[in-house]
Amino acid sequence: MKIVSLFAGCGGLDLGFEQAGFDVIWANEYDETIHETYRLNHPKTILDTRDIRTLKGGDIPDCDGIIGGPPCQAWSEGGKQLGIKDPRGQLFLDFIRIVREKKPKFFLIENVQGILHEKHSESLKLFLNSLKDAGYRIFHELLNASDYRIPQDRFRVFFIGIRNDLNKKYVFPDATTTVPITLRQAIGDIVEVPSFFGNTKITVGNKFRKNHDVYVGPFDAKYMSRNRVRGWNEMSFTIQAQACNAPLHPQAPKMTHVNSNLYQFVRGYEHLYRRLSVRECARIQTFPDSFCFIYDRVENGYKMVGNAVPPRLAWNLAQQMKRTFAEEFDISNGNNNISVVGIKSILKRLDISEIKEKYLQNIIVNNDNVDNLTELADSKRVLIGFVKPDNIDPYMRQEAKIYYTGKHFPSGIELDSLYYFMPYIKGKGVKDLYVIRIVRVGSKHEVHPSCGTEDFRLIFEIEFVKELYPDYKPIHLNIWHTFSYTTLGELLKINEEED
Repeated sequence: MKIVSLFAGCGGLDLGFEQAGFDVIWANEYDETIHETYRLNHPKTILDTRDIRTLKGGDIPDCDGIIGGPPCQAWSEGGKQLGIKDPRGQLFLDFIRIVREKKPKFFLIENVQGILHEKHSESLKLFLNSLKDAGYRIFHELLNASDYRIPQDRFRVFFIGIRNDLNKKYVFPDATTTVPITLRQAIGDIVEVPSFFGNTKITVGNKFRKNHDVYVGPFDAKYMSRNRVRGWNEMSFTIQAQACNAPLHPQAPKMTHVNSNLYQFVRGYEHLYRRLSVRECARIQTFPDSFCFIYDRVENGYKMVGNAVPPRLAWNLAQQMKRTFAEEFDISNGNNNISVVGIKSILKRLDISEIKEKYLQNIIVNNDNVDNLTELADSKRVLIGFVKPDNIDPYMRQEAKIYYTGKHFPSGIELDSLYYFMPYIKGKGVKDLYVIRIVRVGSKHEVHPSCGTEDFRLIFEIEFVKELYPDYKPIHLNIWHTFSYTTLGELLKINEEED
């Protein structure tokens, strides 16, 4: 299938689609500091460098799909969040305009989670309605790149549109790992001494490893307001587009907390604190080492890497698009060359009757003695569960007392570790946090008396705690499209600014 890429940047999204078997025939990128890098790494793609606002449908070749990430700064939680009032935010409308004119079979739009904020709800409604009016069925979810073997926390929203007349549905990919990829796995073999650059022009880059260049500008008060070091056995903070905001290398110890607005480098180890290099950031973003970034100022290297969609995440999204258009790739009759290993193939489906035999007293979790619900525990495990339409009313009133599962439960979720529960409301996402008082084996008969008493289910007795988010977040249910299993700390990161 032929793909057109808008707001292409250096082409991380394009690379993932190319690796999945799509043909990226044409791309548009206006930033002249990126052009040389894109042409070097995508030699088969025609690069158009005009301002997208001047482009008409006739300037763009016919294609099957349009992909891209309109500038995110207007919606970023680390920025001013001017949204549609920011000229960069209005570029989203140019993407929609081109989709409307070209009528591709599908489109994919990537953006930061800030676009879901309540203050942008009217703008988001305008975008989604415009795309629906153009003749597309829209699917959108908030994904964390770490679920797809990418060694960083990186929450991004993806909007997928499938043309109505095709009668197809896009299903977001299941997570491909339950174990985070660490910094040691990602960059532990990069042992060469990096080159250091400030706000000056680069004449000669690192001679031993391409793009192993580090920005040495000052650390401002905002940067020093939190710890910026993750250890070797952890995954990275989000890789960002501003050189000054790059995470620190794991060779240094965690920064020392001074007060609520200040951290400092550990005394005696100041020499170990440096930002990750452009190449290290590219590794964390899952760019191959063969992908070279060309720049004469190191800030532009960080910008290209940080603005990109991680190619590995793009590949997973593209593989699902191949499934959506199976006949286009000759995989509808068992000739399936898609090799995604997802959670479905990792986790065993446990029959509830098996769980019942294991827990003879039927009680699996007992948190009934917890009295203080105001102090949230970041390390506690959270189960996010899909709520069926016939049980939705008490959740909408924040009065739910019982959540029950289907007849099977994923083996990878450690039942006795569960503490919190969040209901996933179809078409909305998650917002409300409940504490799990009891987990036990019961029957569907308890909720629906017409059902048999031998119809065993896991029963979660729950109590409302608070609204974790001011508005719903369309978090991806990465286990069977029914559950997610994480910690409260990971969910709270969604509310953190990327600064």
